Amino acid sequence: MVHFIFLLSFIAPVAFSDCKPLLSSLAPKTREVVHQEIISDLQNGNITEVKIKRLNGNTHDLWFVTLYNPETQRTRTALMKPREWGDHDGWARAPMEWVAYRLNRLLGMDYIPPTVYRYGFRANGHWIYEAPLILFVPEAETLFETEPTTWGQSKEAIQSDHRILCVLLHNQDGHKRNLLLGRHWTEDRSAPVFIDFGASLRKGTHITLSQYPAFGNTEPVSTIRKSTYLALKNLSHQALTEFSQHLTNEEIAGILKRRDGILAYFDQLLEAQGSSKVFIPES
Repeated sequence: MVHFIFLLSFIAPVAFSDCKPLLSSLAPKTREVVHQEIISDLQNGNITEVKIKRLNGNTHDLWFVTLYNPETQRTRTALMKPREWGDHDGWARAPMEWVAYRLNRLLGMDYIPPTVYRYGFRANGHWIYEAPLILFVPEAETLFETEPTTWGQSKEAIQSDHRILCVLLHNQDGHKRNLLLGRHWTEDRSAPVFIDFGASLRKGTHITLSQYPAFGNTEPVSTIRKSTYLALKNLSHQALTEFSQHLTNEEIAGILKRRDGILAYFDQLLEAQGSSKVFIPES
């Protein structure tokens, strides 16, 4: 049940590169280069400043950190979520933030801020055993409280992609305050941003495309972007082996089983309604 908003006046956005989910005019290779630059800074940067806050009903502290990478001489601001014993009964399983980011990239999406997972480091005198560091997104506000003309793509596409990620990861915390509009990381414009996947794979969770009782979000999803559909088809067990450091074999198999269910669901719709009714036009 953890949630947070990136719009915080006490953190100044520093040295950001920005990108929009699947709307970028940049070549895919260039977008990937930007991601790798951010990842390098988050992974190798020295933490020079820490601000700890507990906001918006969160069940644990949120750490806002400034990092400086001496190799690149770049500064980044990130949200750090130190892992706590017991993961708050599965509501704040810290490694899932990194898993969600990587799965989003494997599916050709770019909604989740670049994220790394680090072990054994100091943060202004605090010893951190392990934690994800998530790129801070400036100028962020709740997506559905903003003007849809500024989103860059349809509500239908955003809801479909978000629900698909939440079904694959059995994330039951995908309420509307975890969908933001903020300054993206490879383009200098606003774009939809998905946050807070710490409750993913919590035991006892069951989410489908037709029912998702996340704070009243029960609206069925019956359309999909063709690029997401094809990416799901191409998602292999081999690709998911990178998750083995954080997920069990059973959990990885569960993601693939739910992928198969999602594809079967849309294949039935395609056969019954045709592609023009099921595939969302790409922006």
